[in-house]
Amino acid sequence: MTRQTILPILLAATLPIHATAADEGLFPFTVAYDAGSNVTNVSSWLERPAGKHGFVRVEDGRMVTDAGPIRFWGTNLCFEACFPSHEQSERVAARMARFGINCVRMHHMDSRSIWGDSPNRTTIDPEKLDRLDYLIHQLKRHGIYTNLNLHVSRTLGPADGFPAAEGRPTYDKGLGNFEPQMIALQRKYARDLLAHVNPYIKTAYAHEPAVAMVEISNEDALHAIWGWGQLDELPEPYTTKFRKLWNRWLREKHGNSERLRKAWNVGRWPLGDEMLSSGDFSGPIERQWNLERDEQTRAEMSIQREGPENSRCLRIVVTRSGSVAWRPQLTAGTFALKKGTPYTLTCLLRADKQRSISINCMMAHDPWERLGFSTEVKIGTQWTSHRFTFVAERDDTAARLTLSGLKPGTYELAQVSLRPGGIVGLKDDQRIEDDMVPWLRRGQLSLTEAARADFADFLVDIERDYWWGMQRFLKEDLGVESIISGTQLSYSPVRVQAGLDYIDAHSYWKHPSFPGRPWDSRNWRVHNVALVNSPGAALAGLANRRVAGMAFTVSEYNHPAPNVYAAEGFPMLAAFAAFQSWDGIFPFTYSHNADFEPGRITGFFDVKGDTQKLVHMPACAAMFLRGDVAAAEKTVRAAMSPDAETNKLRESLSAWTLTADHFGVDKRTSLVHGVAIDIANNAKADPARNLDAANVFLSDTGQLRWDVSLEGAGYFTADSPRTKLFTGFVAGRTFQLGRVTLKIGKTRSDWATISMVVVEGQGFDGPGRILIAATGWVQNTGAKLQYLADDRVTLDDQWGASPVLCEGIPAEVTLPVAADRVSFYPLDESGNRRAAVECRGSDGKTILPLDPSHRTVWYEVRIH
Repeated sequence: MTRQTILPILLAATLPIHATAADEGLFPFTVAYDAGSNVTNVSSWLERPAGKHGFVRVEDGRMVTDAGPIRFWGTNLCFEACFPSHEQSERVAARMARFGINCVRMHHMDSRSIWGDSPNRTTIDPEKLDRLDYLIHQLKRHGIYTNLNLHVSRTLGPADGFPAAEGRPTYDKGLGNFEPQMIALQRKYARDLLAHVNPYIKTAYAHEPAVAMVEISNEDALHAIWGWGQLDELPEPYTTKFRKLWNRWLREKHGNSERLRKAWNVGRWPLGDEMLSSGDFSGPIERQWNLERDEQTRAEMSIQREGPENSRCLRIVVTRSGSVAWRPQLTAGTFALKKGTPYTLTCLLRADKQRSISINCMMAHDPWERLGFSTEVKIGTQWTSHRFTFVAERDDTAARLTLSGLKPGTYELAQVSLRPGGIVGLKDDQRIEDDMVPWLRRGQLSLTEAARADFADFLVDIERDYWWGMQRFLKEDLGVESIISGTQLSYSPVRVQAGLDYIDAHSYWKHPSFPGRPWDSRNWRVHNVALVNSPGAALAGLANRRVAGMAFTVSEYNHPAPNVYAAEGFPMLAAFAAFQSWDGIFPFTYSHNADFEPGRITGFFDVKGDTQKLVHMPACAAMFLRGDVAAAEKTVRAAMSPDAETNKLRESLSAWTLTADHFGVDKRTSLVHGVAIDIANNAKADPARNLDAANVFLSDTGQLRWDVSLEGAGYFTADSPRTKLFTGFVAGRTFQLGRVTLKIGKTRSDWATISMVVVEGQGFDGPGRILIAATGWVQNTGAKLQYLADDRVTLDDQWGASPVLCEGIPAEVTLPVAADRVSFYPLDESGNRRAAVECRGSDGKTILPLDPSHRTVWYEVRIH
């Protein structure tokens, strides 16, 4: 699942401003777990069994089988959900097929579940493997392919031969890109799993066409892990292994220390004058030092004579954190920075116990952006010296230093200095012949430009060797015939991942944040805003990572609950992905556990019981899988030649900058045209429109419209011959979708998502059957949504009980067909018809009355 890594840590007030208790006006509606044959069941769109037309492969940048192009409208299963009982497998496979799902990504299998009762995490439990085998067998029978993830969240411990768990990156990510024994165990696991013969389908997974793809390691790359500072304090023996690898690389490039010193010492920058006037705390500090608090914060600062060598120090005592994550926050400044200039910060720190704080250099004014330096620092009970060198990313006349993340406790700071310069080359006692040249730490960018360039190139080479080496092992040693990806783009450089079979990416709209302990079920926040008001975010970010000439998938995406606008996510993704000609999209996730049939919404991501997400899935499958939404007529390409990519990596030391918008394409171009990164040697950029002033974005096909012309009331529509979609804010408007008119009445949030899909027939004038789904507010029984500061919400651990409660949407849908040809039925939780509802005719058209009194979120229209 998306990292633990990309969690916005900004939080809101811990005390609710108000809470919505209101079950009033809502009705129970939990989508049933049977898969009856009715208009809500689109399983007939899937070809059975999966793999009947041979292996999925990539031709001309598209995924194909022997029958032609193939797309995947998928989902994920996590942890124990990958190992259901046989009866559960039969039911869950049938239900997934009902919603048009034709691929399942098996995720987090390796965390703990697949090892079962084994004494370590290197031997697969046979009972668990049997459960997985039967599930994959059932999925194949129902026309559902499998995406097998290898490394996701296994952490190797002393029992597996790996000491010093403390200080290693989470799940050994990054570390497993170069540590030989870890790589060997990754290969052992791949062999044990992929060479295993599934007794129910009689083939090994390496040779099974229903296994569409294999992913080597989820959200894992040396670039990303180094960039998050998770290698800065790598414990032994791993730090020595990495340093030796780095020195060997330097020897291969430079030959000896003399040549290395000559190359690296160009561009040294001695330290300049002091920029802080009171860093020794010997005089008045009020002009430069400030402890920011709010009404909730309880914190004090004072000058003490208990610093090192009887010097003065600044002591901060925090007794209660503030209402936002960065308070209390100590600031120092202001001062001027010049773009491209290096600066060196030194200080002494200690605390009352082992703690971690954040140190940044940022603007002392709106928009309060960082200026090239941000790091996490671990401090303990003894005075420790810290030195950080960074390069300013832009000019700024009013910058400041900040220390934040100050949780209740005592912190002391002494001998603070900020000076321009501090760039060095190779020190006299550093020799590559002795393996003694240290690698570049993320929190210490003190090397010359030539040295940083070497380190950037080193990271690329190590990653390429790992990913391409794993692919060769899978294909040549194990004979894997499925297509293979490495990890998600932006974690790893483009050309490294482009050396595998296809490109994958992840994104979430307003992922949960955790102000305290990661994944604390009682202390979390979700930013409660709608994507329809933010063109250029989330979906556009994904489009900017597509590589021209390569197949592209998004194996994780969601608008996490309890965002009240969450129903917008999957339909917008499906329409947008079809327009961009992507090959697979995998909403995250169907289930995190083996409780497959709850009567309520069970968490941020699981869709199994989330009515507002499930009922629009047939329309999603129609737009993307069936291809109802047409592909863009034009693709705008961003040129990223090999030299351009290398230069960007050397400049930023981050693969996250390798996106189309960093190479000249407006972020919102993908709302109008297709977008891709051209990585050819002779790549040339296409001219791109300037969309700065645009507030209505119409796709070049005319089918997709993203409208933010009314501030705070955006909407998105898809208008194709067989599928119509509206999601967004109503604001008293009527919406014309081809020959279909949509008029929505008053709802709780003046917001709704309505999808209309022709399940049988050729259009909205019949004959045939149409499924309409209409959702607004959705919650569990008794759930009380707490509204916090900054548009954030929480339920703490009080998600509520069964059943799911839904808001009925009042609307009129006008079809271009006479009323005497139309039958209109509200549907029950299983998708079966209730009593027919009379429709009104007008000028040869039919007005379908969607109404809360029907106590349903979906309807069937029969045109005779």
